[in-house]
Amino acid sequence: MKRRIVHNFVITFVTVFLLLGFGALNNCHPTSGTVFAKEQAVKGIKLHITGKHTRKFTVVTNSAGKATVSGRIQGDKRVFFKQYKGGYKKFSVRANKKGHFKKVIKLQKAVNKVAYAIDSNKVNKLIKKHPRKYVSKTIVHLTIKRSSASQASQKAASQASSSAKAASIASSKASSEAAESSSRAAAISSSQAAARAAASSSAAAAQAAAQRSASQAASQRNAQANQAAANNTGEQEYVDANGNGLIKGSVDHIYHVPGSTYYNRTKNVVQWFKTVSDAVKAGYRAPLR
Repeated sequence: MKRRIVHNFVITFVTVFLLLGFGALNNCHPTSGTVFAKEQAVKGIKLHITGKHTRKFTVVTNSAGKATVSGRIQGDKRVFFKQYKGGYKKFSVRANKKGHFKKVIKLQKAVNKVAYAIDSNKVNKLIKKHPRKYVSKTIVHLTIKRSSASQASQKAASQASSSAKAASIASSKASSEAAESSSRAAAISSSQAAARAAASSSAAAAQAAAQRSASQAASQRNAQANQAAANNTGEQEYVDANGNGLIKGSVDHIYHVPGSTYYNRTKNVVQWFKTVSDAVKAGYRAPLR
């Protein structure tokens, strides 16, 4: 009797336990943010772009094609910029002691829109190292569009360049035609002795045309030289054989001219400039030493 009672009790207890356990398992469905949700890369980091409270926004450049991006970051000393539209540049900007940062971005020629992903530098490194484990909750997507005034200025500059090129081609063609005409006149003069007077007259006319063409070409070159002199401020340019700027602009917003103390040591170059004034206009300063 006692064995039967104990046996029945054990069976009843096991049955109840299994039923309760099975019901609990049925109620343990994974919820969003617990089992399958990725963790935030680094806690305590906050990123805010001045004037914007969203994670995706657009700014418009000024007439020079420049846009200023500023904001504040907490929990990190650097802000990472990754361009994914209109180019593929990557760079970081250092924040000051209070976390404020500022970056002036200038659109390249023939580019009217670019897009950047802005994030904490710490978060970017951690996600790059563990892409399947972490996800950023501080990333901001920034689109920069060229203003209509900047587009008009760019178009005018392009048209002026085309006009100058066309004028140069016309001058070259005129000089070539004048030289060819002079050569023909000389050939006629040597081969037709009986028509020396006519050949001489033709040669004189060709020479006069050549002189007029040469004079026009010289006037055009002088005008271009005067225009270049008017545009030149007299400031020294640092360029290579291809006309590319050699002044380095570092991520610390400091420019270094060739031959300076830290020029060869500077590796993290963000921008290149031809003159010191260009670097200063872009927000860079000279090194303290």
